[in-house]
Amino acid sequence: MIRITSPDISWKYEFLSVVAVIAMAVIIRAAFAQEFDDVALLAIAAYREYSKVLTLDNWGIMETNLSKVAKVAQGGQLLVAQSGRELVGLVVYHPPGVSDSRLFPPEWASLRMLGVSPQHRGRGVGQQLSLECVDRARQDKAEWIGLHTSELMLGARRMYERLGFKQDIELPSHFGIRYWRYGLKLAEASSER
Repeated sequence: MIRITSPDISWKYEFLSVVAVIAMAVIIRAAFAQEFDDVALLAIAAYREYSKVLTLDNWGIMETNLSKVAKVAQGGQLLVAQSGRELVGLVVYHPPGVSDSRLFPPEWASLRMLGVSPQHRGRGVGQQLSLECVDRARQDKAEWIGLHTSELMLGARRMYERLGFKQDIELPSHFGIRYWRYGLKLAEASSER
């Protein structure tokens, strides 16, 4: 009789690892119009950490602006990251010629309002959303893709820099906070994926 004292259960851990990866898989897609209210709530949740640094009035203005995702997305595409049935991130992509002319030259595409649910940070969702915008800008034959970000968004700035974005110019302060424009020359971005 053969007695097994420690059965090989490694296959169970491998199986659970695969299930965990599948459960955490994120799909990037265009938001549906009926989701805009949920996306607005997601944007507010993603930026809520800044309410502690801003004045109450400035946070109120920012919160109102964040709730207007449909307006920000005009002329562009509101993209969401979905994990399972849950929306976990958002970004607005604007093709060249549609980006905010106060911030970007007409030949630039841009990404705006990148946000990730606090519970889903650190999993690459923001990077996936950013790279989706870079891919769309390439497809649209943009020379550059730009974004603007603030001194408060240190984690986001580090991610953008890892992706090859460079700080371009300092923009006028808003809410008493310093802002910069970042740009990525797309010819240099082709090897990032």
